[in-house]
Amino acid sequence: MIYKVKMSDWDIHPSKTCLLCVSPDYSSIVTQHLCHGLSMDNECFHVESVNVPFPDEGVDPYKDIFMLNYADWVLEWDNFILCEAGVIRGGNYTWITEAMEKFSDKNYHTLSLCENIHSKFKSELVSEYYDDDTEDLHFWWEQPNKHWSYNGQSS
Repeated sequence: MIYKVKMSDWDIHPSKTCLLCVSPDYSSIVTQHLCHGLSMDNECFHVESVNVPFPDEGVDPYKDIFMLNYADWVLEWDNFILCEAGVIRGGNYTWITEAMEKFSDKNYHTLSLCENIHSKFKSELVSEYYDDDTEDLHFWWEQPNKHWSYNGQSS
């Protein structure tokens, strides 16, 4: 992904761009590598976390917190890069980008390490696509938890 970002025409620099780590419980490792791997002029990118709901939770409390945080972030940053380990259905990127567009005209880019080909949201840069109808997205660091079912069973 670092190579893909470097080869893109994105006008980014650590002095004016903030990485938004969407779903930090899954995406922190990806965002950390990007933060350091994309560093320029001896400067790493600033990172902020965006918590999002699990499928069995409501989105409204997360939207409210995001909007409060984003109101501060737009005062400091010209650009944002949304970083996700996995975009499954695309719902989180959809509500986040819609909220960003309603609030400001700041530039943003989206990337995903893995993205379902059936996702309603299409990230600008994706390392690997998968088909959620035939394969499960599961990262090596992941353990079963109460929010997801595994092999058709809840944890």
